[in-house]
Amino acid sequence: MKVKKTMLLYGAAGYTGKIIAARAKELSLDFEIAGREPIKIKELAEELNVPYHVFTVDDGDAWVNALKDKQVLLNAAGPFRFTAKQAMDACLKAGVHYIDISAELETYQLAESLDEEAKTAGIQLISGAGLFVSYDALVVHLSKSVEEPKQLKMGFRHYGGFSKGSVLSSKNIADLGVLVRKDGLITKSENPLPKVFSFGEEDVECLPTPLGGIILSYKSTGIPNIQEYFSLKLPATELSDLNLEKLPEGPTADERAKGRNAISGEITGKDGKVLKAWIDAPSGYDLTPLSVMAVANRILNNDFKIGYQSPGSAYGEEIIKDIPDTYLIDSKISE
Repeated sequence: MKVKKTMLLYGAAGYTGKIIAARAKELSLDFEIAGREPIKIKELAEELNVPYHVFTVDDGDAWVNALKDKQVLLNAAGPFRFTAKQAMDACLKAGVHYIDISAELETYQLAESLDEEAKTAGIQLISGAGLFVSYDALVVHLSKSVEEPKQLKMGFRHYGGFSKGSVLSSKNIADLGVLVRKDGLITKSENPLPKVFSFGEEDVECLPTPLGGIILSYKSTGIPNIQEYFSLKLPATELSDLNLEKLPEGPTADERAKGRNAISGEITGKDGKVLKAWIDAPSGYDLTPLSVMAVANRILNNDFKIGYQSPGSAYGEEIIKDIPDTYLIDSKISE
């Protein structure tokens, strides 16, 4: 029986999709691309010398054909509230593992709700296998370093500007308000105040923002109280320009290379001790392709766990070693 070793990348002609495709080619993986825009997909397939498929996410028959003999689907077509349900359902029917690069909380909750279906189908289902791979690995690392972790505070300093797709996804996140995990439950923050995080030699004030940890890192560790914060550094695009008419597709390679992402974590154990650590990583639109392809490569090498998973529950902190130019740095313990 032939062992499936092929990945399908859906949304390949988008800004991030193209960078992911380039990374897959760099790794010499066996993959095919797909999307809804015929000219863009055909041109990219010819450039990469890979097979391609053209269809919309609502075309069930096309999904059946495109997922035939595939081991994993990588969904890069955001906003994911418009694509994740159809793509996940197609993978459940085809018995194909699913990963995406979503930063949308509702997509994470959708994946979580499909745990039993994924187990029945014998597939791994991860929403949020982009920027949050290293984020979640840091949380897992911190959770192992204190006895009975009770509280987690995470700061994310993003560098790299926005793509058009990210602007649309970010609006969906902002509309939810400031959510936190409190005593195991997701709730709106009663007093959302900024917090200063240390990112190596730089201390940065970050704003309370619901990120992946209240769902993904809770899945990975079960830490009952999680608060998240975000800070943005723009290389070229000013905040006043953040509308779809003015924005370019995304930052150029040169713009992405001028700065780095940083993720800082503080965890409190039952004895009150606080452990801190942080991650130094490439800028956002470079980190996402490196991260999601690290996960896809694991799956293609038959390293996966059946059912709904987070990056941390599937691969722990060790996945950081698979992400180039990404470093976890321990800080100090304080009372």
